[in-house]
Amino acid sequence: MVGVEHINAPLVVDIDAHTLTEYVPAKPLESNLEVVFGSAEQGSLRARFEPCAQLNCGNTLKFPFARGAYKPTAVTIKDAQVLVAADAATETKRVVELTLDTAALGQWDYAPGDTVAILPSNAPQIVAQLLQRLNLSEQADSVCHLSLALNCAKKSAKVPGHIPATATPRELLTHCLSLHAVPQKQFLSALASCTSDSKERSFLASLSSKQGAAHYQTLILERGLCLLDLLELCTTCQPTLALLVEHLPRLLPRPYSIANSPLECSQQLRIIYSIRANKAGVTTSMLEAKRELHREKQQSVQLYIYPREPNAFRYTDQEFSGNQILIAVGTGLAPFLGFLAHKQLHKELATGQTWLYVGAKMPQAMVKQQQLLAWQKASILQSLRLCYSRHSTGEQPKYVQQLLEQDAQQLVELMQQPTTVLYVCADGAKITKCIEDGLRRCLQLGLKLDEMEATQWLKEMRAKGKYREDIWL
Repeated sequence: MVGVEHINAPLVVDIDAHTLTEYVPAKPLESNLEVVFGSAEQGSLRARFEPCAQLNCGNTLKFPFARGAYKPTAVTIKDAQVLVAADAATETKRVVELTLDTAALGQWDYAPGDTVAILPSNAPQIVAQLLQRLNLSEQADSVCHLSLALNCAKKSAKVPGHIPATATPRELLTHCLSLHAVPQKQFLSALASCTSDSKERSFLASLSSKQGAAHYQTLILERGLCLLDLLELCTTCQPTLALLVEHLPRLLPRPYSIANSPLECSQQLRIIYSIRANKAGVTTSMLEAKRELHREKQQSVQLYIYPREPNAFRYTDQEFSGNQILIAVGTGLAPFLGFLAHKQLHKELATGQTWLYVGAKMPQAMVKQQQLLAWQKASILQSLRLCYSRHSTGEQPKYVQQLLEQDAQQLVELMQQPTTVLYVCADGAKITKCIEDGLRRCLQLGLKLDEMEATQWLKEMRAKGKYREDIWL
């Protein structure tokens, strides 16, 4: 599992062309919160606070899918390797493998396919720009707390659970708030009320209206304008920190698959991420900055992570005697690297067949290709099928689903065996749907089924735990 999250490249928007002449703006929420700055004495009492502000919220704040009693813990980057270099011509993203020293987590059992969550932080330069916009640069590191406003009329109003009792504005913007979240219409209306220029105010209010639904769809949902883009477009908009806390959602951890077998190294694990230069995600931007610090060897570089609850997408002792069909695109290969390393370390017990289908843009973008070939040569992999969407010639398949259809008869025969489990790890927005369509066509070809019957066949595989997916959006 790898998260796909984007910080948008600069957008050129004609706000006049997206402003209606007649509209009814969304009713903004009444302001319920206010920021109160504390004394220097209060600041000195925070000496033992965690550097990551969400960890100072107490035991009431839950971290999604955290395993057992585990909480986010600082682990050290032990190694960082660039597996694939970026290539602008083919839009190939740089792919990086991080090795983490997890001794601080203590002993914990995991299997290939399990995941960890990484606590992200917003980029320091973005936070600094936002602090300046909020007129908080001089108070950026002063201790404050959020409280209910004196005029708060909402009986159920409360300070969000992901906001610590005391923090600095910089900490709140860095660790607690999702600055790149999709702006809701009430937020847009509230931003309009903080804007002095009439054109900019009308633009924001128009976007918030029911009549402006088409523009909201185009600019916010499709082109991805977030708070930072809107502030760049509307230069007179000056929201308060309290308003942002009230409207912006929590900055949530991002899941990453463990890309190794637990038997490969003690108290270490590997994760793999990809990053595109002009559309870097919040977490991947942070990881890249930490990788650079590690490369420069200036200091010990740490991340906050925690183990996530396991699900059916894993390779354990129970799967050793069965067959696996592994299907991945790009960095979706990450968990399968752990599967295959684990199988190699249990070669005498792992008697089933393993087929792997992987797609990449170019041969040089295929993650760990030499290792895959070595596993094939050592019969850890009984079938290895690779394809390249930007490098195919003639009848050579470009996409994974085409590889599947090319092997339809043999693939369906393997799928019919009672011990076979099919695993798919890919982007859930589009690619997993294409893979499912490819599998459906394989069933139609191999078993002479119609589309409805093939769909039911896949549905039954899922119900029996024989079709397992690890997808990201």
